[in-house]
Amino acid sequence: MGPAPAGIRGQQLLQHTNGLPNYTEHIGLEDFARIQHKFFHPHDLLTAALAHPAEFAPGAKWKYSNTNYLLAGMLIEKVTERPVQEQITERVIRKAGLRHTSWPQPGDRTVPEPHARGYARSSLENGKVVDATRMAPSWGGAAGQLISTPSDLATFARLLLDGKLLAPGQPAEMRKTVDAPIMPGWRCGLGVLRIPLSCGGAYWGHGGDIDGYETRGGATDDGRSVGLAVTGLPGTFSDAEKSAKAVMSATDTAFCN
Repeated sequence: MGPAPAGIRGQQLLQHTNGLPNYTEHIGLEDFARIQHKFFHPHDLLTAALAHPAEFAPGAKWKYSNTNYLLAGMLIEKVTERPVQEQITERVIRKAGLRHTSWPQPGDRTVPEPHARGYARSSLENGKVVDATRMAPSWGGAAGQLISTPSDLATFARLLLDGKLLAPGQPAEMRKTVDAPIMPGWRCGLGVLRIPLSCGGAYWGHGGDIDGYETRGGATDDGRSVGLAVTGLPGTFSDAEKSAKAVMSATDTAFCN
């Protein structure tokens, strides 16, 4: 696996300022039935992305792309000459003491017990909501092929923000942000978003979305941390925009109360 394409710096991968197409827009994720048990190799995902032209020149603007994390994972493997899942397990999961967090092995479609069941809409069932707990998560790659719990996510965010998982000087670099026009006031650092709170201040975090589950949360500079998970992507049970806002509102309430 090679490094990032020429002209793109590692910082631009983590900050989403390089213009690379988002591979998740080009592999058919809108049809859960088609990809539920399909195995994707990281090279397949990268090929799907690079089959399309860059959306802007590196450094010109901001746009979220899962391809950035996919390439970051490949870069880790190039530098360490070891699998990215091994490096994340050793350098993050074990170091942080996350007892309920793991990277699924290739081909594994299960979630360790006990667990909440996740749900998605299936084209094979005429759009009905189906159990999505058993699925192949390989399309997530280094952009999110992890199993965890809200408690572990909150612990990770707290340790990350406190600098316990980083080398000296790196927490400050992580907090250098650019405007992220997802919602008013949002800004993007290196691998984390700074999201304003209704009660003042902001939290640092990064959500996760995969068929059957969505997570939100993070940590604040003054010591608060939140991990939240729901058992379906926005639109699974109700209007997508309404449910997405409800999850963000619940996260805000958890921080502010």
